[in-house]
Amino acid sequence: MYRNVVVAYDGTEGARAALQRAVHIAGRDGAALTVVESVPEKLPPLVPGAPHSTDPKRAAETRRELREAVDSLDPELEASPWAVGGPPAKAILVVAEDIGADLIVTGSRQRGRMTTAVLGSVSAEIVHGAPCDVLIAHPEET
Repeated sequence: MYRNVVVAYDGTEGARAALQRAVHIAGRDGAALTVVESVPEKLPPLVPGAPHSTDPKRAAETRRELREAVDSLDPELEASPWAVGGPPAKAILVVAEDIGADLIVTGSRQRGRMTTAVLGSVSAEIVHGAPCDVLIAHPEET
C-alpha cells in the first residue's frame, strides 16, 4: 500500500493518463496525492549577470492548469498541487524526496527509441533518480 503518491502533470495526454492512474491508486490505498508541474524554463536575463527570471504569464498559466486538474478530482481525495521551478524530472524528484513519496506516477509520450535517445526522457530521468517506486502510465490508444 502506498501512503504518499506524487504524479507528474503537464496537461498532456500522457500526464492525464498518469493522473488517472495515480487517483485510482491513491483512492484505493487512502494515500495523499501530490500533483506536480514544473514551472516553464527561465528566461535569459535582460542585463548580463542578472538572475534569470520566469515568464510570469507562463508561470501563472502553469499554476492555473495545475489548480484546475486538482479541482477536478474527487473532493474526498487528499490532493494538493505543487508548481515547482526547473526542469520537469528534477522538479518531480525534489518534491518526491521532500514529502517522502513512496510512489511517483508519470506519463509516457510514447516516443520511439531514437527520439528518446536523442532528446532524453523525463520518465527515464525519474526512473533513474527516484527515491521510491515509479509507475509509467501510457495513454489509452484511440
